[in-house]
Amino acid sequence: MRRIGTFIAGAIGLLLWAYLVVQAGESLREDPVDYNIEDLDVPDPSELDLPEVGVADDEMIELAPQAEARRAVRAIEPETFGSPAFTDNGDLERVAARAPLSPVEERARPKVVLLHRPLSLSAGIVAFSDDQRIRLADIAETDPDRTCLAQDGTSWPCGVMARTQQRLFLRNRSLTCETGSTAWQGEIRTRCWVGVQDVSSWLAKYGWAEAEPGSALAVLSEEARAAKRGLFGDPVR
Repeated sequence: MRRIGTFIAGAIGLLLWAYLVVQAGESLREDPVDYNIEDLDVPDPSELDLPEVGVADDEMIELAPQAEARRAVRAIEPETFGSPAFTDNGDLERVAARAPLSPVEERARPKVVLLHRPLSLSAGIVAFSDDQRIRLADIAETDPDRTCLAQDGTSWPCGVMARTQQRLFLRNRSLTCETGSTAWQGEIRTRCWVGVQDVSSWLAKYGWAEAEPGSALAVLSEEARAAKRGLFGDPVR
């Protein structure tokens, strides 16, 4: 019986607490404000400094021109072309390009041929037969009779060694040379490659031939001289 009484008392307490909460909420609710239109302070329009507004005359009204059935064609030229942001996107017409102001010179690509069985006569000169020789461009021939001084002051046959080094570099491989034909007589001056390696650049880089004055390969000769390679160093054993 005591448990039942306690349960009933608790339930009654919860109901009473809920009732008090609801009543408190009702008392705290704000009532809507009742405005009276007569209490509002509305200014008199005659007291305001407002601009006068009149009726527009018929002559002052300009009717917008009717849109054309087709938009005007706009030429595309550097002198007349405008930004699309400031022009309408009407129909476009491509006009002929302006002629160049100066004549355009087309540089002809040099013709190259493949030459077989090169023979090294000296560092800088290659022969392909008794009457066909090529003097490599941008370098000076190293005479096979040339001698050089080693660091210990002794001389050594650097000219013969330069020819040998060129022969070892070519290894009887075919050369690609800038010449219009494989049939020429005598000696010509041109540039040749073994694969993608320029033979003149290789000789100047490793010091087996000196670059001609003013040549683009002069910097390679200076590097070889500073590093004491080839003609500027000791004999190769």
